[in-house]
Amino acid sequence: DSAALVYRLRGLLAIAEQMNTWASSKNYDCNFLCICVLGDAGAIRLAKEMGKQMKLTHCVNGFVDSEEDMPNYGQLGCSGFIILDEAHRAVSRSTSAFMEVRELAFRHVEALLGAVCDKRPLPAICPGEFVTLTEAPAGQEKLNGEPAICVSVQGDMLALALMGKRSRGRVVQVPSRSVEKLQDEDEDGEAQPTAAVAWAAAPVGAAGGCSAGGCDARSCDQAKQGAGCGMDGCRQGSCNEADCGMSCDSCREGGCDVPGCDGPGCEVDSSFVNTALDLVSVQVPSMDREHQECAVALRALATQRSQNALKAVLTCFVDHFSHEEALFEEFGFGNHKNEQFSAKKTHIEDHKRLLEKIRRQLEGPATVPAGFVRELLQDFHEHTSRVQYSDLLASSGAS
Repeated sequence: DSAALVYRLRGLLAIAEQMNTWASSKNYDCNFLCICVLGDAGAIRLAKEMGKQMKLTHCVNGFVDSEEDMPNYGQLGCSGFIILDEAHRAVSRSTSAFMEVRELAFRHVEALLGAVCDKRPLPAICPGEFVTLTEAPAGQEKLNGEPAICVSVQGDMLALALMGKRSRGRVVQVPSRSVEKLQDEDEDGEAQPTAAVAWAAAPVGAAGGCSAGGCDARSCDQAKQGAGCGMDGCRQGSCNEADCGMSCDSCREGGCDVPGCDGPGCEVDSSFVNTALDLVSVQVPSMDREHQECAVALRALATQRSQNALKAVLTCFVDHFSHEEALFEEFGFGNHKNEQFSAKKTHIEDHKRLLEKIRRQLEGPATVPAGFVRELLQDFHEHTSRVQYSDLLASSGAS
C-alpha cells in the first residue's frame, strides 16, 4: 500500500539530493544510478515514487524486481556508495557511510570520482576514511597507534581528527605514509566501531575545513593560513590560539570541539537548542512521547553540560531505542530477505552509533564540551527527522 511505499523513502533525501547535484554539475564524466533493490513486483512502483519525491531529474532511476536478479553485494545508500570504473569493475564496493561521517561521506565519493574520471591513480586515503596513526609528528610520539578519521587531503598531506580517549578532538597533519587504513570489517566480519567525534561541524561547501575538531575554513584568519589555518583546518588542535584567529563565536558557528572552545564564554546557544529540539511528530503516540522525554534530557544537558546530565540522556536513549526496536519486530518494519538492504538494520545501526558516541564521551572530562552537546542535539534532530517507519506503524495501529 502507499504507506509501505512511503516508509521506505524517508531518510534518503540527503543522499538523493547529493547524487542529483553531482549528476547535474557535469564535473564528473559518469552516470549516477539510484537502484531500488526491493526484489519483487513492487519495485517499479517504489522506484517511480522515489524519483517523484526525491526529484531525481538528473540521475538514472532503476529497480530490481526479481529475487534472482538481486546483487550479491551492496548496501543502502546511507551506508555507502558503490563506484565502478568504465569497465564496470568495482573501484569501491562501499564508500564511507553518511550515517557515520555525514558530509565527509560525500567528500570520499568525490575524491574517488575525480581520480577515476581523470584517469589518475586512486588516492591512498580519502576524506571520511578511518585510519590508525602509525608515525606521529616529531615530538608527539605518544600519539602513535591512535585511531583517527581523515577530514581533508592536500597533496600527500592528510588532516586527521584523532579519536582516541586521550586525544579526541585534536587535529594533526601527517603524510599519507604515516597512517594505516582501517578496513570496513575485521577478520570475523564485524564492523569497525564508529567514532564519537564531531563530524558535522563544517558545512558542505567549506574549503576543506575539518569537521571533526579542527577549524572550519571560514573561521580561520585568512591572513594567517600559513600558520595552520585554511585548506586543512588548524594544525594539531591549534584552534583558539593567536595564530588561528579563532574565538568562541567562530567555534559556535561550526568550528571546533577542543578545550579552548569551552571556556566560560562558550556555551550552547539557546536558539540552537530550541531549533534542534523542535521535533516533528512521527504519528505514533508512544514514540512522540519518548522523543519529548529525550528532548527534556537533552535540554538539561545543554544547560548543565555535566556527566550526570549526559548519563540521563544515555538512559533515556537506551529505553527509547529498545522500545522502538521492539515495535520494529512487532510490525515488521524494514524487513528484507537480504539483511544488507534492510531499512531496519540501518536504523538500528544509527541507534548504536549514537549510544557509542555518548559512552565514549562519558570517558572524558567532567564538563561535557559545548561542541559535543551541539553535535548530539543535531544528531538527535536528524535521527528523528529521518524516521522511516511513521506511516507503516501508524497505519498498522501502533500506539
